[in-house]
Amino acid sequence: MARIILVSGGARSGKSHLAEKLAASASEKRFYLATAPVVDAEMEYRVKRHQQDRAAAGWTTIEEQTDLAGAIRKAKQE
Repeated sequence: MARIILVSGGARSGKSHLAEKLAASASEKRFYLATAPVVDAEMEYRVKRHQQDRAAAGWTTIEEQTDLAGAIRKAKQE
């Protein structure tokens, strides 16, 4: 049975690392719902780095800032 774990926290709080660790031990099929807006060059760099790291590890990334329910529905369909 699939389960959804919500990890929330402030910017640079370690939530990405924790979420990836939890998912890696829980499932073969991994989705990453990325919600952060890109507001400056540093954030753009960090987002690109995260995208590359997740792609290399076999994640499917869904980028969505507002329609989280829609993004979860999309993940369930894939």
